[in-house]
Amino acid sequence: MRKNLRVLVALLTCVLLFVVGCGGSKDAATKPEASDGTKQLIMALDPDYETFDPGLAYEVYALLVLHPVYDTLMQFEDNLDAPIDGIAESHEVSKDGLTYTFKLHKGVKFASGNPLSSQDVKWSVERSINLKGNGAFLTDGIKSIETPDPDTVVFNLKEQDASFLTKLTYNAFGVIDSKLAMENGATNAPDASTSDKAKLWFDTHSAGSGPYVIESYTPKVEVVLARNKNYWGEAPYYDKVVLKAISDPGTQLMMLEKGDIDIAFNLGPEHVKQIQDKPGIEIKKAQSMTLTFLLMNRDPKIGGPIANPDVQKAIRLALDYQGMQTIAGEGSITPVAPFQVGFLGTLPPRDPKTAQDIEKAKELMKKAGYEKGFKTTLEVATLAVEGMDLPTLAQKIQNDLLQIGIETEIKTSDIMVALDPYRKGTQALSLWYWGPDYPDPNTQLAFLPGNPVGLRANWTAAMNPKLVELGKKAAVEVDKAARVKNLEDIQKIMDEDSAFDVLLQHARHYATRDNIKGTDYIDLYKINLKNVSAK
Repeated sequence: MRKNLRVLVALLTCVLLFVVGCGGSKDAATKPEASDGTKQLIMALDPDYETFDPGLAYEVYALLVLHPVYDTLMQFEDNLDAPIDGIAESHEVSKDGLTYTFKLHKGVKFASGNPLSSQDVKWSVERSINLKGNGAFLTDGIKSIETPDPDTVVFNLKEQDASFLTKLTYNAFGVIDSKLAMENGATNAPDASTSDKAKLWFDTHSAGSGPYVIESYTPKVEVVLARNKNYWGEAPYYDKVVLKAISDPGTQLMMLEKGDIDIAFNLGPEHVKQIQDKPGIEIKKAQSMTLTFLLMNRDPKIGGPIANPDVQKAIRLALDYQGMQTIAGEGSITPVAPFQVGFLGTLPPRDPKTAQDIEKAKELMKKAGYEKGFKTTLEVATLAVEGMDLPTLAQKIQNDLLQIGIETEIKTSDIMVALDPYRKGTQALSLWYWGPDYPDPNTQLAFLPGNPVGLRANWTAAMNPKLVELGKKAAVEVDKAARVKNLEDIQKIMDEDSAFDVLLQHARHYATRDNIKGTDYIDLYKINLKNVSAK
């Protein structure tokens, strides 16, 4: 899960309201059409980015900014079905699945005017490896990188990796202008984690070959992207893109209605209802890859009765998923396991009308020795997920579990406080959310016993060796049919035995002015800014 979860700060909203003005600003920076005739796109969102260094950025919204700035060898276009060539014009995979050879587009230049070569690709990936940032794990499978000529780069892997091409779409593989970056303190040396001094420079500058460059960044206020005049592909429609940090959905909605912005990106179901019949506004809805789930600790010393597998199954059967989907809003669904609908091999979601079975849940409680129930604590962070308030969902869970005798005391805390015990595996029962690290089902294998998220529930490999073995097979299997079979088997087992219960896969609600085109949602990038234009 993204390690840098967001804290919604009310004070920031007040400051931003002052900046944009309640009566409609005359400042060109807040109007979709600048006074000098510059074509600019204005988007309001609640961002979590902490850096724009492609070797370090790992936040949910990082690629919204970095994708149009830094080209990658592979990319996604309209959906996440399969990556397509990006800065590479073609690629080949060896029969043993261990060698990937990419031919680069010829004549590509960075925004600086420097030519892009295979050496820049190699340097950029080596820098990500040696920075040891949060996204560096995506490079773990690389054994070596070769550059036989300026237009060819070869990756040799340690073992087969069915998700390698997908990983190449991530900003850790963004191609950096190595000459310009080194002039500003960057290095790909083995000690880059301590010797690289370029982070602050990258936060307000860029060194890419994409359609836009970073013109300016004012933390917690806005990011401004400007058109790259040296871009090798088709020029984007807009001269500038302004991403305004507006945490409050109501404020985003107000600005959209007034025409001060083109896109309001963080709306909940209740906000969508307010603008359903408003002229000049188009409502957008899409299936996100964000999951909300219950963690149920398998360590009896921590979880107590919660650690019993029969109790965990009883909890899954006791919950009213239809009611939860109502809270989350139209378009939300409930996967049977922590694998999102939209990924390869994901089973159809639960039928929310039939998934709840109170009598069977009571039988399992009796079997576990807790016929009279017990008391426990349900921990939850005070934040919203895709427009849904987590503590509100916790209250729904609390009421549902009372039907089988489980009394929960809800313990709320700030997200930065809640993260520590979650990562250390010391929460008995807790409510969390998850966004995939990269758009491939391999990222969801983290929930398996013995893997990073599984261990946060103290679900060890010894507790379900069959699941562990299936996970290892799925991670490296390159035959599509065999991989799908492994993934389906994993989900079927987790539907019966799991330390997690997936409650929701959320829908994404946002809105645009009705003259804006090219704003279809794609989970990796959120919106592919280079494709946005006006009618």
